[in-house]
Order: sequence, then C-alpha cells, then structure tokens
Amino acid sequence: MPFRDDSTLAVPFEFLDAVSHSEGVEAVQKTVVEWLPQLLPAQRASSNFVDGDRMITTTHWTDLRADPLDLTDRETTRNSPRAHIMKTRERRILSDQDLAQSNIPIFQKLHKAGLRSLMLVPMISGGEAVGMLSVGHSEPDRYNAQHGMMLQMIGKCISAQLRLMQEIRNTARRAETDALTGLANRARLMRVLDGPGALSQQDSSGRIVGVLHIDLDHFKEVNDTLGHAAGDAILKHAAKAMREAVGPKDLVARIGGDEFIVVSRTDPQGQQIGKLSKKIAAAVCKPLRFGDVEASVGASVGIALATGDDLNAERLIGNADIALYQAKRHGRGRVRAFTADMRAATEQRVRLLSDLHEAVETRAFEPYFQPQVSLKSGKFNGFEMLARWPHPELGVLDTGKFLDLVNEAGLAEQIDAIVRRKGLSALRDLRKMGWDEPRMAFNASFKTLDSKDLVETLLDDVLEFGLHQMDLVVELREADIIELGRLRAFEIIQQLSAAGFSVELDDFGAGLASMATLARVQVSGIKLDGSMIALLPDKRATIILRSAIRLARDLRLQVIAEGVEHDAQLDQLRRLGCDAAQGYLISQPLPFGELVQFIDGKPKHKAG
Repeated sequence: MPFRDDSTLAVPFEFLDAVSHSEGVEAVQKTVVEWLPQLLPAQRASSNFVDGDRMITTTHWTDLRADPLDLTDRETTRNSPRAHIMKTRERRILSDQDLAQSNIPIFQKLHKAGLRSLMLVPMISGGEAVGMLSVGHSEPDRYNAQHGMMLQMIGKCISAQLRLMQEIRNTARRAETDALTGLANRARLMRVLDGPGALSQQDSSGRIVGVLHIDLDHFKEVNDTLGHAAGDAILKHAAKAMREAVGPKDLVARIGGDEFIVVSRTDPQGQQIGKLSKKIAAAVCKPLRFGDVEASVGASVGIALATGDDLNAERLIGNADIALYQAKRHGRGRVRAFTADMRAATEQRVRLLSDLHEAVETRAFEPYFQPQVSLKSGKFNGFEMLARWPHPELGVLDTGKFLDLVNEAGLAEQIDAIVRRKGLSALRDLRKMGWDEPRMAFNASFKTLDSKDLVETLLDDVLEFGLHQMDLVVELREADIIELGRLRAFEIIQQLSAAGFSVELDDFGAGLASMATLARVQVSGIKLDGSMIALLPDKRATIILRSAIRLARDLRLQVIAEGVEHDAQLDQLRRLGCDAAQGYLISQPLPFGELVQFIDGKPKHKAG
C-alpha cells in the first residue's frame, strides 16, 4: 500500500521500496534526488541531512549538469536558507522574481543557472527538523501549495530511513571506536588495512604505507601508584598527542592497554615515518599533573613498512610488534625499524618458547653443579646448583640462553622446583656415598622467593629427601631485593633463617645497597661478585675486597668468591682471608656423574 497523507496525495510504493533498500545515508539521498523529478516537476533536486555537526548534501540535475553550488559535507551554518527552513519548519516557494531579486548568493547562483522556480521544505522526524528537500524548475511559478504538501510527505517518508541509516552508521562507528580515547580500535584498524590494495598501492607521490606500534613506558607504574583515573588521563593525553602529531589522513588506533598503532604514508626508505615516530614520542612524554604530583610516561616505538607483494595487515602489524620488542629489549624510549633478521630471530624465539613449555611438562631441566673449595684446606666443601636445559636440537643450554623466555612465560617457579628437587636427590645420593659436609646452594628466582608457601615448600623438599635445612643454601640477589621491595625481602630472609635455612647475598659488591642490606638482615654469608674478582690483583680492587672480607668476618659471615679463573686471583683471595671460591679455575658446572668424578679426587669429610 502506498503511503498517504490525505485522500488526494500518495507516495508511490516503488519509491518507498527503493529508499528502504538503500544502505547508508548517502545512498538514501542519492535514491531520493533521482526519484524526485519523477514525483514532482523538477529539473534539479537536492537532499540535505544533518549528520552531527555537518550537513550532507546530495544534488541531481535531470540533464546531469554540474551543480553550481558546492554544498557537499558543509558544516551547518545559522544564517543559511537551509538553517532558516529547518528552524521555522515552514516550506518556502520562490518565484522567478524572488530568485532574481534575492541578495542570497545561493539563490543568485541557482537563478543564474536557469532556475525560475524553487521550493524548499523541511524534513521532520519525531518533531525534529533533520534536513531539507528542495526542487527547482526552469519554468516560472511552477510550484504551488499541493506540490509543497507532496514534498513534505516525501520528507516525512525518507527522514525515518535517513535516521535509521545514521544510527546504523553511528553504531558501526561506536563498534570501531575505543570508548576511552575516541581513537579507532583494532576492528577499524584491520578493516582499513585489509581494504583492497590498501597495502600494495603507492599514492600519487610514490609513498607507501608505514605502521608505528607504540607502547607507553612506565604506564603500569603510574597506573598502580596514582590509580586508574590517572592511568586513564595518561591514555587520553597520549591519544591526543598522537592525533595532533599525525597528518589529517593518518589513522591512530588504540589496540589495547597502553598500546597504539599509527598508520601513515611515508617514503619507501621510511625517513618520514621515522621523523613522525620521534615527534610522537616527544609529545607523549610531556608530564601531566595530578594534584601535587607530576607524572609522565615515555614511548617505545616499532616501525614497519608495507613492502612486498605478499604482505597483509596481520603480518605488517606483526612486523611492527617485532620491532617494538627489539626497541624495548635495548632499553625504553627507543625506536627500532623492522628488518628481516628480526623476524627470523622472533620465529626462533617462538619455537624455543614452545619447546620451553614442553620441557616444563616433561621435567626435562637438569641440575648442573659448580664445585666450591675451601681456600684454607683446598678441600671440596659444597657446590652451587645451576639449571641447564638439554635441548634436543640446540644441545645443553645454560640459563643465559633461555632466562628471558622463562620470565616472559612466567615459568621460573616451576623450573626452580624441577631443578631444586633433582638437585636435592643428587645431594642425597652424595650422602649415601659418604659425603656428609657438602652444602647445595641455589639461586632462587624472584617468583620462587615471592611465593607465599616458600618456607613450607623448602621444608617439605629437604625432609622428603632425608636432608636437613642446613644442607640447602638460598642465594638472594640484590636485584631481587629491590624488585621484591626491601620490607618484603627482609621478611623472606627472616622467615628462611628462622626455619633453619642458610641465606647468602649473591653478587655482593655489584649493587649499591649491599652494606645497607647487611645492616638490616640476618644472612649467613656473602658471595663476592665475579666482576670484582676479575679485577684482581689490581691494587684498588684488592683494597675494596679486603674491606668487604673484613666486614664479613666482623659480622661472622662466610665469604665465597665466584668467577675465579686465574691462579693469581685465587692466591690473592687466600691472602685476603676469603673462605671459599668457585669458578672455571676450579671447575666448570658439571652434571652429577662428572661431579662425582671431581669430588672423588678430593679428600672426603666424613662425620666423626
């Protein structure tokens, strides 16, 4: 049934059907202006629709001539004829004389273009004026009131469809917009980059697509310290800084947390986007004030360029992510551009990470043991247990080859447990062989130290293997003390000591707070860092080590030197009164079978 406003006027069903099948605001308007000359006397038809703060205008001449008015996507203005029609909600019919005598530029241009009659009516939806329709003709006085009623009816019909299309588009925009910052989200980013030819085609200036992957440095500290409101303010500040730094055709997206993507055209060498990355980093790091506190973040940036025919959006963003990873590995606040070598290294890292998870499941990690000897007697008196990974393809890997992966995967505590229990089993076997004196030291990871059940777990382990708490030495690095926080670290040391475990400060002399740490906590020994031992027999190093050893003796702490590689170092340490030493001069880390062979050449210290 056709739409009817009264008994004399009707809008054809075919027109309504065509409008209802038009998708999008512009498509609806195009359908309308092409149909209006079929419904009313018109040689020119125009549809104007308010979309936010702009007016979308579509015009059609029956002879397909170019329209003299440049009205497309103009901002709404208070004094325009359209604004007046929408405000008063009254139709207006202009005669040839009206157009000829008008001082309004729009009417003057239309009259000059040959129109002698013009009719304008508001489009009303829900009592609100949402736009305007107009028709024009070359014959004077062509329109009457009935034509006006007909055009108003058409406006009523299509305004609802236009509002529906607007809401659909706004919903789509919201679905592709980050709610906090107003930037594009990942969905819109991928839609833009995955568009036909988006990555393979150069623009008219020969520029290609480049991507910046930006990660905010120190954001977590600000968010944790000052609260989520401050964190949100930092994210909005960063978003604003990026929008202001990029060009009008660039895309800025927030893809999650404190990570952003910028898509920009650049020269094939990437110089332009490289300059843009530095501009963004400088803008982002400007401080914000929260009450009496001033906070700021930095930015690490990875750059990738759309080069290669097989490149797609996922791979391009992945390349930028790889470059960002390299930037952060070399220190925060850096910019790195992607290279093919980076991808090869990353793919190897991903494979190794998969192998690492499998190794944890199969408990493949093994303890290696680096012997320690007494500098007074030269006798074997203990060892440090070190984790090794017998990789099926790469051979036996020391922790330096996979420690970063372990921390990234959050597997440190599991690997500690595997190696520690195997080490205690080995120590039990040594006891059965008659070795009563050796102690086993192990360097506990941060995750292990921070475990709520640390003491209970260690007690269960040593008891299960028929050993005593004093058989196990927990080495604590100064870096872990700092990461744990001093109060928490001191609490852990106190609990371990109270339970009967020995605790030694590892890497002593390499940090800044060793003396203060000794003053605050009850430890049983210190391990002189290898970087200091390497300087021996340098005179200044000797003076410093003599002072450290005297301090330890006054506190009744055992002193062990690690990293001993030369006889001159060993002799100097012996003269300085150091208790024990370990290093490649004495032995490299050994698997259990070779450890047994090593200590068989040393006198056994059996309990009397």
